[in-house]
This record gives sequence, structure tokens and C-alpha cells, in this order.
Amino acid sequence: MNWSPTDVTQAISHVDAARLEQALLAGIANVFRRRDHINAINVFPVADSDTGTNLAFTLASVRRAIEGEAGRSLPDLLREVADAALDGARGNSGAIMAQYFHGLSESSRDFQVLDGKRLAQVSAAGARSAWSAMTNPVPGTLPTVLEDFADELLRVTRDGVEDIRELFERGLARARKSLAATPEQLSALADAGVVDAGAQGFVDLLEGIRRYMRSGRMPRFAAESAPPAAAGEREHAAPDKHRFCTECLIEGDRLDVIRLRERLDALDASSLVVAGGERRARVHIHTDSPGEVFSLCGEFGELRQQKADDMTRQHGLMNHAGSVAIVTDSAADLPAEEVERLGIHVVAVRLNFGDEEFLDKLTMTPAQFYARLAESPVHPQTSQPPPADFRRQYELLTSHGLDVLGIQISGRLSGTLQAARRTAERVDPERIEVMDTRNAACGQGLMVLWAAEAAAKGWERVAIRTRLTEMRDSFKTYALARDLSWGVRGGRAKPWMETLARKLRLNPILTASPEGELVARGVIAGRRATVEKFARYLLRRMDPGATYRVIISHTDAEADAKALRKRILAGHPQVDACWVVEASPAVGAHAGPGTLIAGMHVWEPPEARHD
Repeated sequence: MNWSPTDVTQAISHVDAARLEQALLAGIANVFRRRDHINAINVFPVADSDTGTNLAFTLASVRRAIEGEAGRSLPDLLREVADAALDGARGNSGAIMAQYFHGLSESSRDFQVLDGKRLAQVSAAGARSAWSAMTNPVPGTLPTVLEDFADELLRVTRDGVEDIRELFERGLARARKSLAATPEQLSALADAGVVDAGAQGFVDLLEGIRRYMRSGRMPRFAAESAPPAAAGEREHAAPDKHRFCTECLIEGDRLDVIRLRERLDALDASSLVVAGGERRARVHIHTDSPGEVFSLCGEFGELRQQKADDMTRQHGLMNHAGSVAIVTDSAADLPAEEVERLGIHVVAVRLNFGDEEFLDKLTMTPAQFYARLAESPVHPQTSQPPPADFRRQYELLTSHGLDVLGIQISGRLSGTLQAARRTAERVDPERIEVMDTRNAACGQGLMVLWAAEAAAKGWERVAIRTRLTEMRDSFKTYALARDLSWGVRGGRAKPWMETLARKLRLNPILTASPEGELVARGVIAGRRATVEKFARYLLRRMDPGATYRVIISHTDAEADAKALRKRILAGHPQVDACWVVEASPAVGAHAGPGTLIAGMHVWEPPEARHD
């Protein structure tokens, strides 16, 4: 039974599963419509302009659960809504909303319908649950409005009101008043002249439900969002500590959520929210050490959906140069200072030692990787980033008005390219484009740097992609592989190649073919003076009259990498820049320790081609 579209004055005595489904969908549609406004007023706890996107992502998961099945009982519906919210929860507000739905579900397990009193009771339980998810709850934020809404429902039912419509109208009026008062309780809101963004999202959810209750008409899920409010243009400081918004889902049997929250609260971190119960829990925390968080959480159950978003980078979007954002994957070997300077967005490849999963370069640094490699009997494996990792980046960037160009590792070497392309098609194919570098490591890194320089100079996405495609074969990558057994174990080299190289004491030089495959293009004989011989090999392939950019990466061989740089600079004076970086652990898993990789490109400043 749905709400009556013909008689808006008719009293409603109860809410069943079917009515609740429709009400929630109407509310979610309104949050989607208001997403950009919510983003624009987001200043607390971090002014990263993503609260609307995070709430929309969380509620999109709820929407899919609601639309996925018909004829459920009320307890089954709310349990699936709570689980979906935990699965999709993003950001501080998303995690709090997930805990709110968890409280609603736990408190309504024995009810097939909700009359006025029961609706008030479960709303109060949801609000209490939301408060309990945080170790340091802050008045004037989302939980305050959740609580005030529930308190009003309880008060009105005590006064004898039984009509769900009237009850909801009174509760919504109290929620609006509570929202308007949030700046009085939190100075960051008062200083910015805005209300709390997460609380605004909840009121928008209620507003959508109210309109549906009054009209009986389900709103259309709009493709376009409302224009951002002027508040989004204000300047706010980037976080000076705890820069990674870190989240994971934990699954287990009888999870000790209270103890988990206590352990996490003891870390040097902030904005901790632990949502969920004994079966599943969602952790949201701001930290400078995501690996420490994931390690601790792994003690309590199986980790799912690990992610760590750089809030300093997100804050930089407010002052992003140009109209195009460059996204790549961590297989690209890039100088950290250039990633920061140019605002490059890197999606981490996944790295596994047995059942343990790590985020490449983020929760598993090169130093940690080689220490683990020396003691672990398990050979590490790599896997492509899940689509959700690309989706977060794409939605964040497009919500800031940017076009996106993804520059990914060769599709012949990894499934990362296809994962990025499929996600781009689902998010916004008109504004997001993904190209195959047919390269990896240092060559891929040089392509990313060129694209980011062009974007900073004001190039449009299509122009960057077109020029990169024209130049693609000029970005060269050469790897001196001293032990091909690692490549064989990782599936990147043929066993016969390793056998031949070992028996003849040869060091193959591998490069990316024009099709993006890894092939042998030369060898260095013997085990002595390999760095000097590799340098001569590279110098012979450099045009004496051209200016180059060079990236040299290494797998636990820094001294050799620096010696290689010294010889290249001495042998070819026209080098615009020559960086030495640590290769990605994801590369190290296939190359093994001691590998040297050199990427070279004839440097052509983007501004010279811009018309």
C-alpha cells in the first residue's frame, strides 16, 4: 500500500514495508538533486566539498537494495537497508547515516508495521545509535538533528498524535529548526555562514519524503544536480594533519565493536566513526597512517573495501589549475613532488601477501614491501583497483566541474585499464575519458607528467588525449631485469626466458612494445659493471641534439639508480629533468629486487603546442 495521491488529508495509521520503500526512495531522490548544494556548504570536519557526494554514494547503495527485491517484510527491508548503507558508506556523514539505519533495523526486528509510537521509538533508537558510533561526538552536526527529529516524534506521540502525516510534519519542522541552529553550536559553521552539510543532507531526505507523502507522486531521479551555492567558493584551510580519510568494512562473527572503537580511538587520528554491529562494521577515521588502521582492524575480522583518500589533494581541487584532472594508477612511477605540484590523482593498485591486502604505495611502502618480501614464504600478487576506487575519484572530480582524463597502465599488462573504462562509462562518459598508455612504470609516469603539465596550462581534455596519442610511441621504458624468476612467478615473463638468461648469465633489457606488451629488446652479458653497460645502452638510444626528460626507478637498488643517473647526465648534457624514484611495490612484485627501470622522452613543453 502506497501513500494516497488523492486525499492528502487522510490520516495514516501505520507504515509498512511497501510504504517505507517508497518514502525512502523519494527522500533519496531529493538528496541526489541537492548533492551539489550539500557539497558547497561542507566545511566541517574538513572543508573538502564532498559531503553531498558521500551521502549520495551511501544512499545509492540503499536505493539499489530497495529496488532489488519486492515483497519483503519490514524487518527484512530495514536489515537490507542497513547492510547496504554499511557497504556503500562514504565519509563521516555516510558512516553516521549507516549507523542510523543500523539502529532503525535493530530496534524494529519485531515489528511488521510502524504506528506512530513505534516510528518515534525506532527513530530515537537510530539517533542513539548514531551518537554511539563516534568517540568524540560534536554537537551541531548530523547526530544532533537526528536526535532532535526523534525527540519531537516522541513528544508529539506522548501528546496523543497518531496520524503519521501530522507526526512527520511536526518532526520535520523540528529538524529544520535544529539545522538552522547548527552554526550556534559549532564555530566553524558560524565563521563560514553555513549550516552543517551532513545535517542538511538528512533534512533534504526528510523533505523528499514529505513531498511524496503530500502528493503521492514519486520524483524522478534527476541526472543533473542543483547548482552549487556561493558558500562553496569560500577559502578554507587544508588539513594540517590526519590527511587521509581512511575507511574499511570489517566482517566477522561477533565483532567486538566497542573494543574496536576503543583501540582506534587510542591512535593519533580524528573523526572516528565505527558503524555496524556484531556481523559487519564500517570504520571511518582521519589519519596519517592508513596502514596502521588497516592492520589494527584486521585483528577483529576480515577486511573489505579498504580505501584511503588524500584530503589535502581533495582540498586542492578548490584551486585546481585548468579544467582537466589527470588520474592514473600506482603502476606509474612518479616523483612525489611532481604529484603534489601538479595535483595528479593516483588510484592504488592492490597488493596481496596471501589473504592480506594492501594499497600499493599507501599502506604498503617500498621499504615495507622488501622487508616483507625477505621474510615471507608467500609470493606477493597484484590485482587491479576495484571499480569503486575509480568511481570515488571520478565523482569527486566531476562534482568540482572538472573533466577527467585517465592515463592507465597498458591493457596488455593489467586489467586496470578496463576497470577504469567501465567505471567511466557508468559515471559520466561525456566528461571522463580513459586512455591506454601501452606503457608502464617510468614511461607511463612521463606520459602522466606531460598530461598534467598540459592541463595546468589550460589544455582541454580532447587536445591532451589527441597529442598524447600522437606522441605515445616516443615515451620509452627500459628495464634492466637481473632476475627473471620474479617475472615468471608473476606471469609477466616466459619460463624459457628465465632459464636461458640464468644459464648464459645474461641480463635482459625489457621494454614495452608498440602494442603494450613486455618484450626483450636487448641483453647485457655478465654480472659485472651492469649499471655502466645499461647506461651506455640508454645513451646510444638518445638523440644527441634533443632535450630529454628522464625518470629512473628502482626496486630496492637506490645506489645503482643514482649511479645510472650520474652516467646519463654526464653522457647527455641536454636533460631537462632526471628523477630517481622508488618503483611501485606492485612493479617490484613482478620485477624482484635489484631491477633498474628508465623512462625517457624527448621533452616538448605543452605550451609550445597549445593554440
